[in-house]
Amino acid sequence: MNTAAAGVTSTGAQRPVSTPWLVCFGGAWFGFWLLVMLPGQFMVVKLAGVIDPQHKVSTSSALIAVMAAVIVVSVPVVGWLCDRSRPRWGRRRTWALAGMIVATVPFAFVGVQTSPWIAGLLLAVVALGEATVLVSLSAVIADQVPQPQRGRASAAMGVPQVIALAGGMVLVTELITDVSHSWLAVAVLALLTPLPFLLGFAEPPAPARRPRQHHGPQLLRIPDLTGYHDYFWALISRVLINAGNLVGTTYLLYFLADVLGVPDPDGALLILVLLYLAASGLSSWIGGNLTDKWAGRRPFVLVSGMLQAGAALCLALVPSWESALVAAVLLGLGYGTFLAVDQALLTDVLPNPETRARDLGVVNSVQHLPLAPLIGWLVLGNAGYGALYVVAALIMLVGAVSVFRIRSVA
Repeated sequence: MNTAAAGVTSTGAQRPVSTPWLVCFGGAWFGFWLLVMLPGQFMVVKLAGVIDPQHKVSTSSALIAVMAAVIVVSVPVVGWLCDRSRPRWGRRRTWALAGMIVATVPFAFVGVQTSPWIAGLLLAVVALGEATVLVSLSAVIADQVPQPQRGRASAAMGVPQVIALAGGMVLVTELITDVSHSWLAVAVLALLTPLPFLLGFAEPPAPARRPRQHHGPQLLRIPDLTGYHDYFWALISRVLINAGNLVGTTYLLYFLADVLGVPDPDGALLILVLLYLAASGLSSWIGGNLTDKWAGRRPFVLVSGMLQAGAALCLALVPSWESALVAAVLLGLGYGTFLAVDQALLTDVLPNPETRARDLGVVNSVQHLPLAPLIGWLVLGNAGYGALYVVAALIMLVGAVSVFRIRSVA
């Protein structure tokens, strides 16, 4: 089928998207999040333990670093290319489908590797495909979704992240425990779930490019940053809130073992993760609907930052298992609210329709910079976990308040 459920009218206004469009759009993101979340959370560590048991920490760290480096470098470039391309089938879904194929085919063969070098090469190609999917799907909201529906579209992007992590962890830890089979199963599932959206909904024509006023290679030319004030503040807000969240969650296992001394840190972490995911999924869906209904973005970002900062302060000021349970719920509620509104906010402040994928790519690239490990290394090396969580709270509060520097969005 080729359902034109979204697009632009003859006057250039965006038509409302349908519920099936939002559901299928969420399915496309679910496939993407499977490829992104599971390797970093579990699959690469498990693979490294099979390839090189004696050096599994350094091997897994190197493999994850390779993927992050490829994404940071390639996302802005792929975004620029996606903006400038004009394939007959639609630039966003052409690039998204190509990226899914590039990512899932090598992903399926990673689990059978016995050499860390070959695994690293395959994962680098996977990361290139992920970057391609990320920039093209992110630009779909700006291209096709009218402003009053962007909160729901942002939730359709964020909620699948929670479902993919929770369901994917069950899949690879309980249902398919063999390493090679788990990589293959995730690859097949990740390729199939975006197809209803990519094949079932037509993409509106890309806007005509304005005539070039400069000569020479455009990638080497300083871009015109007129009108980017709100965009840069939205970027700063996203980077800070995500960095603070990662500072708070990355070292949680060590906090449970070294500070709280729980007898089963792995089991305790699983309980906290499930609470966090449940709260995050719920608040993301509710927040996406409310931000559209109330036509406001910035207050939701502030609330999300305050909730997450409150979670970090719970751990810093009252280090106990009961406090960790409360913190997991607060962190989930806050991050889910942030997922619901952040992409909508960023989409609202994009200054140039011709460079949407590039501009979104820059944000996603900066977001992948390893700020959390650097902050964790500096703070834990000189203070302790209490100080770490205070720093995490401050970072998220600064990110939440900085959103009020944005002028064009309520």
